[in-house]
Amino acid sequence: MLRFTRIAEAKFSGEFKERVLKVYALFPELAEHEVKCGYIRRGTRLLGTARGWAIPKQISLQPNVGRMTIAHELTHLLQGCNGVPHGEKACDIWAMARLPAEMLDDQPYYLLRHWRRERWLHNRVQAKALCERAIEVRKVERNYIKWLSGELRQLK
Repeated sequence: MLRFTRIAEAKFSGEFKERVLKVYALFPELAEHEVKCGYIRRGTRLLGTARGWAIPKQISLQPNVGRMTIAHELTHLLQGCNGVPHGEKACDIWAMARLPAEMLDDQPYYLLRHWRRERWLHNRVQAKALCERAIEVRKVERNYIKWLSGELRQLK
């Protein structure tokens, strides 16, 4: 169950809290855990953070970040179990693979930070499909991120 901290409850708009809950619903593995969602003030360098080792598990977000950022932070809570490996790029890959195509708003920072916005908007569905394939490739090839990077470079 996801709960907002007292400060997040006051600072986040109803629309944003609804967005967080819709993305959270895509993570049924977290339903058996208490998850707390906190607030990061605007203007800070971090858009989100996650603490999967804390009890309860915690994410913190700046107001109005995109679904991709929310999914990325929730994916951090799955790392080390549920088949999700550690690392920021891995987190982006698993988060993109999990989000439905219509929910892909912000481009994943760690995986595609060098892409221009237009390239992301034009190729996000293909990039999602490649992330899904990369998860399958990982089962037989440990250099799956290198493989994925090569495939993503081919998208123009």
